[in-house]
Amino acid sequence: MTYQEIKDKKQTDYNELFNSLGVFWAFSNKQFDEGFEKVKPTMADGEKLVSIGGGGYIPKHNVEALITGTKAIDETFKQQIKDAKARETHILYELNNHEAYYTGTIDATLDALGDDYTAEEVQAVYNKFRAEKYREETKADKYISDLKTI
Repeated sequence: MTYQEIKDKKQTDYNELFNSLGVFWAFSNKQFDEGFEKVKPTMADGEKLVSIGGGGYIPKHNVEALITGTKAIDETFKQQIKDAKARETHILYELNNHEAYYTGTIDATLDALGDDYTAEEVQAVYNKFRAEKYREETKADKYISDLKTI
């Protein structure tokens, strides 16, 4: 399995979990009302919705299932990354996703990756690919072609 396939599978699993538990996102009163109307038939009388952050809501009775389900999906993802020997690819994806090469820091990447990755491991991947990016950017023909356009 490639890293992209693993990542896509994780997203599919999350989407299926969210749909099965009545999770919805609302960024306006209209979206909230629409989401609530969809999950209302699954809720007990007087049951409340719980905010899960980021504009997400879930019926209160499904909160534990959400926690259990997300943990299971995350564990499966970690195991698939390990089995595919895709740790470096995962780190590089998160470095790029959190713009580490732009900001010059790996802090946001470390936060996103969690405790399964050490700062030293992430820094090593950062350094390796920073060097490759630099070599690519400083190839002589690139500078020569850039100079011709000036």
